[in-house]
Amino acid sequence: MAQALVLNATYEPLSVVPTKRAVVLLVREKAELVESRDRHWSSEKMTIPV
Repeated sequence: MAQALVLNATYEPLSVVPTKRAVVLLVREKAELVESRDRHWSSEKMTIPV
């Protein structure tokens, strides 16, 4: 499975998390997307770039 890099406020690496966890952080507005690939996760109500 793909992974995402988690950065702190000064853009220093903190950890690497599974994509599923990264999406949860985005949906809960605990993170912001800095860069994405040409992939998306879709549900009935939203589409999230990953």
